[in-house]
Formats: sequence, structure tokens, C-alpha cells
Amino acid sequence: MRKLLLGFLMHLSAVPGVGWFTVRLAEIIVGPYKDRRILALVTPRPYISSHAQIKCPNLRLGRNCFIDERVTIYAHHDGGEVRLGDRVHVYRDTIIEVGAGGSVIIGDNTHIQAACNIKGFLGSVVIGCNVQIAPHCAFSPYEHNFEDRNKAINEQGIRSAGDIVLEDDVWLGLGVKVLEGVRIGKGAVIGAGAVVTKDIPAYAIAVGVPAHVIRKRGEA
Repeated sequence: MRKLLLGFLMHLSAVPGVGWFTVRLAEIIVGPYKDRRILALVTPRPYISSHAQIKCPNLRLGRNCFIDERVTIYAHHDGGEVRLGDRVHVYRDTIIEVGAGGSVIIGDNTHIQAACNIKGFLGSVVIGCNVQIAPHCAFSPYEHNFEDRNKAINEQGIRSAGDIVLEDDVWLGLGVKVLEGVRIGKGAVIGAGAVVTKDIPAYAIAVGVPAHVIRKRGEA
């Protein structure tokens, strides 16, 4: 009976004028934080918290997505798309922001934990399927120009060395930072606090600032 009620409320979430209320009622019924993941499963529709902030005309959400409270998805007027695959989870205080033609694309079954920052400006951030991203990770496919000492840095524009790409089945530990033009290969593991400035090969384990490979998974 409870699951039927939740399914009914989430079905109504698409109805203008009542959708916010029905989502809020469902949230109260199931409880806080990760207890609410069931709301992404009772219908194929994504669950978007009543306290998420979304301004993104070119947003595409797959089936059974979970968008937690205080998640922000924001597109500037010149931003590209934000596309989340099926069963993507994005947890609270994470910001996804696009502008200057950049996009953010996230594959199926990827989980992004709390307080991550993903920016698609000039370059894009492309994250594969089954990727695990721990809290406080950040992705920046651009940097500021700063060579002209006669101009404020915020007047010199931005540049990009290319997209950030995470292939499938990557795991990023707590507080990893990934910079412009980097590709992290399939199955790689990046240790907590690492700053990734260069490509990491498939199945490598990398740590440090800047990140460097210490061994391959499965090797002694």
C-alpha cells in the first residue's frame, strides 16, 4: 500500500501546480536523505527533491534518477546540455554548472556524493557508467588567463586544454580534483585528495599532488 501511494504521488509530480506539493508529501512519508532513494524507483520518472535548484533549459534526466535536496543544476545563457543517464544519483550540495558552450554528460548508474562541483565551461565533463565519485570532488575543464599583469584576472577570459573524460567504472576518493584535458581510463582508482593533471591509464591506482600511478589493480 505504501509503495502504491508513493508511486501515485510521484506520478503527480509532473502535474503543474501540484507537483511540488506531492513530492514534498512523499518526502515526509519516506524520511530524510538516502531513505528518499525509493522515490526514484516507484516510477520510471526521476526524483527531484522539492529543495533542489534547477535552471537548465537543456536538461535531460534518465529513468530513475535521484536528485537530492540542495543540488543545483544551472546553465548560463551560453551553456550546453546537462544529461544524466538512467539511475544516476546526485547528492546534496553538489553543483553542476555549464556555460561558454560546455556540457556535463553523466552515464548510467553513476553516483556523485555530497558537495561535489562539476563545471562545464568551454570544455565539457563527460563521466561514464558505473562511476563512483566521493564527496567534495571537483572538475574544471577550463582555467583563467592571467599573463597580462595590466589587467585584472577576471577581465582576461578563460581557456581550455580540452574536455575532462572519466571512462566507465572509475572510483574517485574523497576530495579529488580533476583538471582540464584529463582522461581517466576505465576502472582506474584515484586516491583521496589527489589532483589529476595528466591522463591516468585504465585500471591504474593513482595518488598524490599531482596524481601519479603507483600500481595497476590486481598487481602485487
